[in-house]
This record gives sequence, C-alpha cells and structure tokens, in this order.
Amino acid sequence: MWVFSKMLSLCRPCLSGTVLILLASNLLLWENVASVPMHTSLAEYGEMSLSDLLDHAIILSHNVSELTAEMHSMFLEDVLYKPGRWFTDSYLTACHTSTLTISVSKEGARQMPGVFLVKEMISMLGSWIYPLYHVATELSRMEEAPDEIISRARNIEGKIRVLIDTLKGILSKIQPGSPENERYPVWNELASLQSPDDEVRHFALFNLFQCLVKDSRKIDSHLRLLKCKLVYYRDC
Repeated sequence: MWVFSKMLSLCRPCLSGTVLILLASNLLLWENVASVPMHTSLAEYGEMSLSDLLDHAIILSHNVSELTAEMHSMFLEDVLYKPGRWFTDSYLTACHTSTLTISVSKEGARQMPGVFLVKEMISMLGSWIYPLYHVATELSRMEEAPDEIISRARNIEGKIRVLIDTLKGILSKIQPGSPENERYPVWNELASLQSPDDEVRHFALFNLFQCLVKDSRKIDSHLRLLKCKLVYYRDC
C-alpha cells in the first residue's frame, strides 16, 4: 500500500478526483488478484480444461496458505505474545473441521476416489467462510488488531470463495449432473470471539488461526494429490 500512497501523492497535482478514485480501485483490485487469473462464472469454468482448472486451484490454494501463514504470524507477534499473555499448542481445542474425512492420514487420502476428495475439500473450505467473516468483523473492533490482519482475513475469505467455485468446476468435469446440497461443518465459537474477556477472545482467535493454517496446508497437499489422480492417473 506504500506504493499506492506514493503514486497518489505523485499524481495528485495532475489528476482529478474521479481519476484518483479509478486509480485507487484499479490498484486495490490488482493487489488482490495479481497472483492468479480470476474466473467469475461457472460457465467460464466449464470452458477450461480439467488440467487448467486444477492448476488454477493449486495456485489459489497456495496463495491462501501463504496469506494464512502471514496472518497467523502477525497475530502471534502483534497481538497475542504480549507481557503476561501466552498460549501454547497444548491449549488448543479440536478444530470445527476435524469431523471431515479429509482429516485422515496422507496415505488414506491417496486411496480416496477423486470425486469424494473434491467434495470433502469443498466442505472444508466452505466451513471457513462464516468464521473468517466474523474474524474480520470482530478484529476491526479491537484497537490492538493491526489493519494488515483484518485485510488478510478478508482477502483469504474472498480467495476461498473463488477456490470453492473452481473446485465445483472440477467436480462438474468428473461428475456431470446436478450438484448436491452443500453441507459444511458448523463453527460454534462466535460467542468466544465476541467475549468482553480479552483472554477468552484472544484464545478463540489463537485456536481458529492454528486450525486455518492446518486446513490450508491440507487443501494445498490434497489438490496436488488430486492432480496426480485426475491428470496423470497415478498416486504421487
């Protein structure tokens, strides 16, 4: 965003307010989507090959995983690890996605049919839309929460939505027909996230971010495995 501010300062003498607004919009859009091509409709996904869809999903997933790791690190450094405040992994509770079969070992995932693996990934990703929305909302009310964490939470939520649509495009290729009703694991920690008690609220975020890091890595790994199954017809 420093580049964005610098460009505005350089252009201000010569650009009208309308042009500045357009420039700002274009730069923000570029910041959010530069790493991957964004496809906005199922019709467009239908025109892509299965291999291209998988490549697109892998790029998106890797981007989500990197953003999640950055957000998690910022939270630990800038919010959580302050004097008198410390949590370790021993405090963690079960993730709300832990009931999904995708939580099986890597060897077990290799034996899953491709269709089943795609459906499980859609369910896992879909279960993160609601909590990520509330993370951004509740963090915006915390004076100590850096804007970078909030912006990443929103960015991750948006990319997960695109990744879900990409996976649905993949599913339509390997299992044509009407899509099934989607069922996502339920996240029940909103009350903790909204608690007036700082320790309760910070622990809810700590647990949530740890789970998101773990799940984003799983999705990344399983997408690469899926490409081996569907494109190269072997296990990798």
